[in-house]
Amino acid sequence: MNRKLTLLFSTLSILITLVACEQEWENMPTAFDEPEIVVEGYIENGPLPIPPYVILTRSSPYLATLDQNALNDLLIHDAEVTVSDGTREVTLTEICLSDLWEIDSTLKEPVLQGLGLGELTEGEEDLELCVYTDLSILSGQPSMTGEIGKTYTLNVTVGGQSVTATTKVPDAVPLDSVYYLNHPSFPENDSLVETRLQFQDPVSVENYYRVFTRRNSEMMYPQGFNASVADDKIVDGQVVEFPVSRGQPITSEFDLETFGYFWRGDTVTVRFATLDQPHFRFWQTYEYNTGSQGPFGSYVRIESNVEGGLGIWGGITYNDYFLFIEE
Repeated sequence: MNRKLTLLFSTLSILITLVACEQEWENMPTAFDEPEIVVEGYIENGPLPIPPYVILTRSSPYLATLDQNALNDLLIHDAEVTVSDGTREVTLTEICLSDLWEIDSTLKEPVLQGLGLGELTEGEEDLELCVYTDLSILSGQPSMTGEIGKTYTLNVTVGGQSVTATTKVPDAVPLDSVYYLNHPSFPENDSLVETRLQFQDPVSVENYYRVFTRRNSEMMYPQGFNASVADDKIVDGQVVEFPVSRGQPITSEFDLETFGYFWRGDTVTVRFATLDQPHFRFWQTYEYNTGSQGPFGSYVRIESNVEGGLGIWGGITYNDYFLFIEE
């Protein structure tokens, strides 16, 4: 199977996992169950003014075969999708990726990242993947972007089904420093280093964090070990310091000596993000579920903030920090 297609399926496996975790094993959904609307959408506040974007699919039975044809069948087209901040409402337009790049090239990296893809090569553009986004700029109006402190409501209507979700774009929490140390477990391997970060958690404020990393010009990935999110329940108001595990695609080979570490000579990007609580709980339960698979795994219900459907509509605030590791 094409590697990029494999990565895409790993991202869209959320919709299958969500369905599987909605019911106990003996009630596993079958091909005869009514498919539900699955939302994966984001509104961001970051260095680039990115408009909201939403991917819509139908849920799939847990044991279904997922290939390119099946994926095309799961995608939802011609839906009515709106986003409102309480004052302004915009209608999101469905647009396929190849057309999107021509309109606004700055959307390419965040959208591909959200889909779990890297650069599309020749022959891969036939993945007719479409997203819904705000193209108000084409009519001379500014596109909607995430503003800190605002709440955004998503409404989706397709056929006779409707779903809605609400998210808040939270305050940013800045990092104080990003630095590196020698490989702690294999000091004799002096080509590898451990990256660490430090920040001051705000006092008496509930904060929820997510960490991403990029090595050189690779894609940005959530930090490794299914542990990209954390809350501040036990560190409220404290100076927090912890290692950052290099994020990798789930299709990469596992090597105990190198997994999660960076190499000397690397340029590292650490993306430090804040989420609201429902967005945090989606990723926390999703990562716990994917990390506890197997015959002795624990039953975990993945939490969703989508009313009437499945998935996530998530607000996020982030800043990027750069670190060059000397050789």
